Parts: sequence; structure tokens; C-alpha cells
Amino acid sequence: MTLRTRRIILCFVFLLFVFAAPAILFYSWGYGFDWQKKKPVLTGGFYFESIPKKAQIALNDKPSKETPVFIKRLLPGEYQVKITKDEFQPWQKKLKIESGLVGEARNILLIPLSPQIEVIDENLPDDFSLEKFLLQEKTNTDIFYIEKQNYILYKTNANNSAQEQICLTPLPAQEYSIIISPSQKISVLGENNEMYLLNPETKAFELIARDVQNVQFSSDNKKVLYSTPNEIWVYYLEDILGQPNKKARDKELITRLGEKIKNAVWYGKTNEHIIFSTGQTIKIAELDGRDERNITDIIKLNADQIAYNPKEETILAVKNKKLIQISLK
Repeated sequence: MTLRTRRIILCFVFLLFVFAAPAILFYSWGYGFDWQKKKPVLTGGFYFESIPKKAQIALNDKPSKETPVFIKRLLPGEYQVKITKDEFQPWQKKLKIESGLVGEARNILLIPLSPQIEVIDENLPDDFSLEKFLLQEKTNTDIFYIEKQNYILYKTNANNSAQEQICLTPLPAQEYSIIISPSQKISVLGENNEMYLLNPETKAFELIARDVQNVQFSSDNKKVLYSTPNEIWVYYLEDILGQPNKKARDKELITRLGEKIKNAVWYGKTNEHIIFSTGQTIKIAELDGRDERNITDIIKLNADQIAYNPKEETILAVKNKKLIQISLK
């Protein structure tokens, strides 16, 4: 090899290092090249998790990986995300990737195309209540009641041997239903359909909403749903740090319909979805309101009552004195 050849090779290696080293450094620092903007940009990432697992992810119609997964080195911008799995309805949403940040969608729920349905009782009594049926397995013996003389809420035990005053100020005079969360957060629903929540700091009830027909706490004690004849709302009891973030005391409209909402309950497996019935259909709505909220039909059924059975992780429905179990697995 001649001296001239060696010099040419040395110059080539030097120039390769000069041009390649910055690119390698930028790559190691998390940068990518945006060909549309014609400049290097700091990339971001997204974490996806779904029920069931091993669902296929497509970003902007390009197949990617399976859930659960963290996809890194994504250029900033909006991505059309589609999650699919055989025998399940697809989930899709437009999500934004921000430079240098990690986004997430941890509560993706895929609904079966043909849910498993089983009739477990064909002759229910006329006064059958799903709520009371599910309460049979609960062991808490605390009793809450509102004293009619002063409309103050009290708590006692089954033996009435220990009485505790819960609120310091009286409620407006009327009949109330008392709703207790698993951690004994308290709401009351008046006969005039006004919903109140107990502020644990002031020990006073605060008016949350009017025209309310149903109230239910989530089993994780972080939120409470309430429904009017045509709307479903969620009130956040504490800060939600997972995406999308929420602040304590935030109110969020989940859906508004032109037809009557007959029932609305939490899907307790996630506490991020609400099951409701309207017309001839049982549906499920996600809380994630980024882009368009996914609201999916589960089955066609004109149910009189619906509930979530945490023991079996199934949906229970009552129709024409029949108790029906619906599995989303």
C-alpha cells in the first residue's frame, strides 16, 4: 500500500468519524431526524397496556409490537393508534407524542365480539335487587343513618352500642339514600335528586349535582360516578397521576345521550370504565377522554338492572326475572 493510499484511507476514516460521531451522540441522547422539519429532534415514547394482553399495536396504520410494551424513539407529533386482537372489537385513538416525554395508555379494554352469556337463574322473585344480592358477601357491620330531628348523619354498630356523629352541619330536610365507599367516603342522594358528598376536612356535606338518579363509588376509592336521566359524570376524589391526569374535585362528563340512561355502574376490574344500559343495549365507556372517548356496545339486551360482580369479574343483568351473567374475557 502506497503512502498516498494510506493517506486517503486515513482522511476517509477521519471524515467518517467527524460526521458519524455527532450522529451517534445524538442517537444515544434520544434524538432522531425529522425529515419533514429537516432537523434533529428529541424523540419521545409511549407505553401501552391492554386487557387482554398480546394485542397488536398499529401506529399510523403501520404494525408495531404487542401489548404490554414501551415503544421508544418516536418522533414528536400525533399518532393514530389502533389496538386489535382476534375475536375482539378494536380500540383506537389519536394520541400525541411530546419531545423528551413518555406518554401512556394503560387502561385499554378490548370487548369481545361475542361475549360469553349464561343464564344462572330463570325465576327471580319480583322484588329481586342486584345491589342487595351482591351486598350479601360484605361483612362490614357499621350502620349509617340520618337523624330525622336534626338531619345529622351518625354511625353506629350492629349492637347500637357505639354512636359517632359524622357530619357537623345538618342536611336539608328530606329523605335520603346513603352511599358508602369501601373506605367509608360518604355520599347522600336526596328524594329531590340532589347529590351531596361529605367533605372529610370540614365534616360538612357539599352539593355536587342536581337531577341525579344514581351514585356509585369506584372500588379504588378514587372517584364516584353519578348519572342523570341523560348524562354520566365522574367526580374525582383525589389526584390521578396516571395519564390522563386529573385533579381532586374535578368533574368530567363521560357521555350525554338523547335517550334515557337506565343504569350506570363501575366496571370494577379496571375502575376506568363504566357499564351502562340504554334502550335495548348494554354499553361500556372508558374514562380516557383524549381524542374521542371509546364507547362500545357489549350486547343487545333490554336489561332492568345491571351490576358488576367482583368475585367472578363478570357483569350481571336482570331481564324478565332472569339473572344473566356476561363475561368479557
